[in-house]
Amino acid sequence: MTGILLHVPPDELRRPLNADTFLPELSEAPSDDLSKLVPSARLDSLRAKTTRIFQIGYNKCGTRSLYRFLQRSGIASAHFNRGLLADAMAENIKAGRKPLTGNVDRYVAYTDVQHITRDRAIEGVHFFRELYAYYPNSYFILNTRDKEGWLRSRLNHGAGAYVRRYSRALGLPEDGSVLKVWAEEWDRHHADVQAFFADKPGRLLVFDIKNDSPQTVVDFLAPDFLTRVEDFRHEGDTATVDANSYRINKPVVRTHLAAGEAGGRRRKRRKRKEQAA
Repeated sequence: MTGILLHVPPDELRRPLNADTFLPELSEAPSDDLSKLVPSARLDSLRAKTTRIFQIGYNKCGTRSLYRFLQRSGIASAHFNRGLLADAMAENIKAGRKPLTGNVDRYVAYTDVQHITRDRAIEGVHFFRELYAYYPNSYFILNTRDKEGWLRSRLNHGAGAYVRRYSRALGLPEDGSVLKVWAEEWDRHHADVQAFFADKPGRLLVFDIKNDSPQTVVDFLAPDFLTRVEDFRHEGDTATVDANSYRINKPVVRTHLAAGEAGGRRRKRRKRKEQAA
């Protein structure tokens, strides 16, 4: 697969992509209401289609904070979606399609793209190469923190339910063995991402959620998006997340289907029933 840097007409570059959806009222809206208030993405130009925002650091590194920050900026964003984002991207890539083919192609920004069940573990952050190949004008944010703190946060996520599920997905005993796998994967991923983007200036931001100023994110996105420092707020800390809420929002377990295929099958079943009636 070869990445193609697409030419964007100069007249399209004069205006931020979220100029029409950058609404002052979003800044004051409750976090839980943002998904209903943020206008739908307008992907009606070549520039819009190839200029997305992908968070490519692991979960428990401020993914929800980034998600809400982007929503408050009027940027249509998708976060986790019970694992269906990762599911769709993985199936699309496997089939040789664009990663965002299907219903998943309704957003500008994508955060917390993973799907962990007892049977499999999909880390969507590893799709950065394929995402860049098809969306070369996009912004990639490698959100990070100190590794030991990250490991502790994952260990405590969902009162331990997350680590148990992940261990089963990898076929590991539930004795903490998965921590070694996570630590090695962390080092490898950080090195791979930075090596890949080394010759792609302006495409990658390494953002330490504990130490870096949100102004770096604002400046990074400025060529194409309007954002405000005051809209970045720390949310979703493991210590404040209710374990029961985590279990309710657990990943969907389903057959591997790219986004849109499930709906297509439902429509076919309805048609057969109508014909039989």
